[in-house]
Amino acid sequence: MKMLEYRDCGLKGVWLASGYHWETVEGVGECLEIEDIDGLHTAIAHHLVHYRKRLSGPEIRFLRIEMGMSQKRLADTLGVDEQSVSLWERSRRKPTLAAERMLRLLYLEHADGTTKLAELIERWNETDRIENEEQRTTAEKDSGGWRVAA
Repeated sequence: MKMLEYRDCGLKGVWLASGYHWETVEGVGECLEIEDIDGLHTAIAHHLVHYRKRLSGPEIRFLRIEMGMSQKRLADTLGVDEQSVSLWERSRRKPTLAAERMLRLLYLEHADGTTKLAELIERWNETDRIENEEQRTTAEKDSGGWRVAA
């Protein structure tokens, strides 16, 4: 069986054992046809987030693009500057372990929709932006116990 190295995703070392064929297109010639490319990219991304090793720059970029995020949006979500994300993607610097783990969780949320992580982070970011405002916490006790009013 002949395998095909799939580099169009921007990653090295991704090989397809099946799910592709060559098709002749009039006026163009032989063209590669990959079946369910979205499914392929989802499988690759899930494989990346479950790695036990650190992510490479191209792998970080791949996950960001799969989530449809700009470098700025990812940076804001992770609490870093846009330049940091750019440096990570070009393999000039490694993200902190915490930032990398958060990126993996963000992808899983994007793909599986099992958590509201991005919403929660955005709420934290908004709270962090509020400066010099007096914040009051009001607690109430009822038959169910104490609760803090939102």
